Amino acid sequence: MRVTAHMVALGFRACLVCWFLLASPARGAQAQEPHLLRLGIFVPDRVVHVRDVVKPWVARVNERLAEYGYEIKLMAGGSLGRDGEMQLRLLTAGVSDITWFPTGYVAGRLPAVPLLEIPYLSDDPEDLTQAFWRLYTRGLLDGLSDVHPLALSVSPANFLHLAFDLETLDGLSNRKIRVANAAQARIVGAVGGTAVGGITATQVAESLSRNMIDGTLFSWHGTRATGIERTTRTHVRQPLAFSPSALVMNKQRYESLPKEVQDIIDAESGEALSLAFTRAMMKEADQAVARMEASPDHHFYEPSAQEAQLFYDAFARMAVDWGGEDAKRLALIEDLRAILRISPVKRRPHNVDEVGKTGSSHGQGPGGGGACPAAGPRGLHHH
Repeated sequence: MRVTAHMVALGFRACLVCWFLLASPARGAQAQEPHLLRLGIFVPDRVVHVRDVVKPWVARVNERLAEYGYEIKLMAGGSLGRDGEMQLRLLTAGVSDITWFPTGYVAGRLPAVPLLEIPYLSDDPEDLTQAFWRLYTRGLLDGLSDVHPLALSVSPANFLHLAFDLETLDGLSNRKIRVANAAQARIVGAVGGTAVGGITATQVAESLSRNMIDGTLFSWHGTRATGIERTTRTHVRQPLAFSPSALVMNKQRYESLPKEVQDIIDAESGEALSLAFTRAMMKEADQAVARMEASPDHHFYEPSAQEAQLFYDAFARMAVDWGGEDAKRLALIEDLRAILRISPVKRRPHNVDEVGKTGSSHGQGPGGGGACPAAGPRGLHHH
């Protein structure tokens, strides 16, 4: 066979390609992109639990995952979807691999959560957070079978933030108050307000500025980031509800990971991460209250003992209605009581055996019980 100059040139080029593939450090295993795990969050990364908890968590986990070629990519601000109510659907559909969402956005999926949404057995968000995680680890929480929980937390208490002046609770009659779940709707209804749902946290300030609503139930930790501080002027000193939330991973995606990767993610998650969420929010809430107390444009409404009793009675009715005659739910109340009694987080004594009597829990409300009146952002007395 006659060897032409063209054939020689082709052979030379082929040798160059082979040499490049074998010798270049940018090829082979070293050139592979890390396996990405997409963490989708619909709120901006300036929000406290993203800024102070999620971002440091991602950094810690990624440092350990690098050895195995995996990386978590934080996609905050709704880049994978801005609708808070869609976050879990996006997760199960595989759009995201990990997501965070308030459980109130998936009402009915987690039937035990309403018990954690009211200041009933406890008004301490740290205790409730620890109980939330322990209920899960003990197999007592339904609705999580298709996800792998990484953190389950309870926010500081929600308070009423209003765009109008308030002289008595009668001033709430027929006022449109944004709520995040059914429990909050009942609380607003107990004082004559009109509960308005379907407004996400990122839409509250705009809804207030356009007079679409007159106020909102919201935890202090998020009032600055969401613009609630600049669109309200009256704040009611009465803890009214809690907002549980969850950081979860798509279960199929989790189970597809190498065991070493699973172990790293689990080691950085769990009860400690759950409490980190709550404590970061509590710190932010304290700072928010201090800002508003120092502002001449804001004032606080202190409910009378009689007015506070309206709320305590509503909490008791809600808990009784939730339990009903359902043996499983009544057993869950007892399980939660037991967890709260042994909680090492608590820095003050419980009186959970008194729970179930109208107006009674471990706080010092009217009649010797109930969540504390004139309470601060943690659900405790604010001085």
